[in-house]
Amino acid sequence: MERGFHEIVLTSEAAIASDTLGSSLVGFISALPESVLGDTLAKMIFKVGSYPDGTVKRAPYGLSKVEAKLKSLGFDAAIVSPYELKKSLGPGTKLVGIYTMDGMGYSYGSGITYWMLKLAGIKYSGLPFIAKSFRNVLETLNVSPYRNNFKVIVGGPASWQVYDSGLRKELGVDYVFEGEFEKDGPAFIRGILQGQKMPEMFYARPAGIEDIIPIETPSNGGLVEVTRGCGRGCAFCTPNLSGMIRSIPFEIIQKEIEVNILMGKLKDINLHSEEYFRYGANGIDPNPEKVLKLTEIAYKTVKKYGKENTISTDFTTAAVVVQNPNLVKKVAEYINEGGRKTFIEMGIETGSPKLIERYMKGKALPYRPVQYPDVVVQAIGTLNDNNWFVVGTMILNFPDETDEDIMANLELLDRLKDLKVVTFPLPLVPVAAFRKKGFTALDEMLEDPLRREFILKALVKAFDSLKETTKMVVDNVSNPLVRMLMYRFGLFSLEIIKKKYEGQLSMVERQYNDVIPNEMA
Repeated sequence: MERGFHEIVLTSEAAIASDTLGSSLVGFISALPESVLGDTLAKMIFKVGSYPDGTVKRAPYGLSKVEAKLKSLGFDAAIVSPYELKKSLGPGTKLVGIYTMDGMGYSYGSGITYWMLKLAGIKYSGLPFIAKSFRNVLETLNVSPYRNNFKVIVGGPASWQVYDSGLRKELGVDYVFEGEFEKDGPAFIRGILQGQKMPEMFYARPAGIEDIIPIETPSNGGLVEVTRGCGRGCAFCTPNLSGMIRSIPFEIIQKEIEVNILMGKLKDINLHSEEYFRYGANGIDPNPEKVLKLTEIAYKTVKKYGKENTISTDFTTAAVVVQNPNLVKKVAEYINEGGRKTFIEMGIETGSPKLIERYMKGKALPYRPVQYPDVVVQAIGTLNDNNWFVVGTMILNFPDETDEDIMANLELLDRLKDLKVVTFPLPLVPVAAFRKKGFTALDEMLEDPLRREFILKALVKAFDSLKETTKMVVDNVSNPLVRMLMYRFGLFSLEIIKKKYEGQLSMVERQYNDVIPNEMA
């Protein structure tokens, strides 16, 4: 290959290619639209570290996994910064793979951002930055003088958006790849390179543990995957499509930790899992011995390279926390040592036992759907006691959702008011079992008084909690001046917007209270 050119070029939208000033949490602002996040500010926040040849210093974890697998099989592949694509394409480039998290702006994050801005009276126009940065990549590829030489394939968690939107051809995308890469991906890539006729939409099977190998390019945010899949069977969840939970061997995890610390110069390692406390489990019940062994190995590995290094994890369910609170406490002694506070995400989803029974019965196991609201309250309390701040998402607009279900959500919100939980209301996204069911009508949700009340109450609670956690969000921003400015601006903005929500909430409650007596009459 000519210098700087590769047969397979891998890249991603700038919003996720960037380490967002050193703090992955800051990356959530990529859902802001063009009317709020201008080009100049976006370029300052979403920088991508790269070498002179355009290859990246760190990458989205999923892209690092694809690169590692391809290289292990002898393919000439490299991850390139979206800002350096032009100089990384050449006559020998045969395929460009784009990893996308929200290329069309249809995700939960884009939906809640729309609600947040509209309810705050802030103009929303244009694409979310994450979607715009995806279009920017495609535009660069489509005007390349070498465009006829290479095929474009889109993969990643949001690849379905490109296909379901019906805009694949218009965007200049040749293939859409959906699913895990390691098992079926290499053969699919080989077929394209050999000029075989391949399906425009390809569904890959879940990879086996034996197919998975360690990353070579460090990951943004120090992400290290410890499990795949889940097995609880929630109808709206894409990780559930990967089947029952599979635990990555210690040896692979340890190698990836070292890649991130030694090559990536990262201080915090995020042990990524859909349900960390079920590492090593064969079914729903946790395996405490395996979880603790993993935690101890990860802790000792990071400390070997620096006493200041830390480990974190990102996801859990309420049920497993309540099932084994002692396990949670023991893990926290490593992750949250010395009173350190970290975030953990817990999909609450709904306070309605009826919707739990219908769409996510496994989420409550080993408890019954009717017990689920109590399980949520107890789990968040346990996590708070062990220095975890919970990000608790709640979904609106399930099929057949009734006002009774929204009332159950409001009741659960009331029970959470004194707990440390950021309650984010989310619109249902048409993925997994809801594919092609139609996209959530965001404005319709706001026009319904009861649902508008729920969204506002959830956001008021979320912003109250975020005030307390603003320092945690910006702590990893590398530049101290930028960190201080972001902290102060964050606190100021949260208070201003929260007051607007509270004013809106008062109006909605008055409107709803006026409607109820009239209906009764």
